[in-house]
Amino acid sequence: MASSVGFLCIIITMATMNILAGASNQYKVGDAEGWQLPDVNNTDVYKIWASKFTFYVGDTIVFEYKNDSVAKVDKRGYYHCNETSHGSMFKDGHTVFLLDKSGFYYFVSGDLDHCRKGQRLMIEVKDQQLPPSIAAPSVSPRPSAAVSWFIPSFGTLKALEALMIVASCGPYLA
Repeated sequence: MASSVGFLCIIITMATMNILAGASNQYKVGDAEGWQLPDVNNTDVYKIWASKFTFYVGDTIVFEYKNDSVAKVDKRGYYHCNETSHGSMFKDGHTVFLLDKSGFYYFVSGDLDHCRKGQRLMIEVKDQQLPPSIAAPSVSPRPSAAVSWFIPSFGTLKALEALMIVASCGPYLA
């Protein structure tokens, strides 16, 4: 009985924290077609794909491919199709990247010719969205008052989630 109560406690705590932290999404690059050399008449396929979404910290993107590779590179590597430009090469056919900070992310095919023919992706990741009640104060401060807001990062919220699980479920898990 105690273990089923503990399990239920963990599920409820995790669900609550996911609501507070904002649900993260997973996106398959290129949708059903996946990560592959674009058609000669559609070299902007990945630019068009990325424009359909707003990516947030905590989201993940998945590259699915056959007989190819993907490299996370810097801006220079993206524009010059240089997969060795401070990047990591993956060839496993199913590569997942966590978007763990805001800013631009750059990906290219490890095949230089594929990259030059449009198999590259640039996305912008925005900070995690917060519910309106958390994002702004409900009353205006007096002009002389100094107000400082601390908005925790996604990692901080996940650490808080772990602490809440331990604190609220500890007695049930023993």
